[in-house]
Amino acid sequence: MLFRYREVRKNAGLTLKQAACPLGKTKQWLSEVERGNIKLNYEEAVKLAEVYGGTPDIFLPNESDAIVLKSAG
Repeated sequence: MLFRYREVRKNAGLTLKQAACPLGKTKQWLSEVERGNIKLNYEEAVKLAEVYGGTPDIFLPNESDAIVLKSAG
């Protein structure tokens, strides 16, 4: 299954380091996630989605290129 971790992160305007830090993870770890070498468990997906301002379903592929993120603020 194709996940959109990198696409969502970039649309949120975050670097690997900025996205990984709130999770207590390294940018290398997140890079491995984005390349599909590490699979997230549910809790990690929820936390990462929160960092990106959304819910875990933002990582699922969809037919639209539009990604809806909650406004920050």
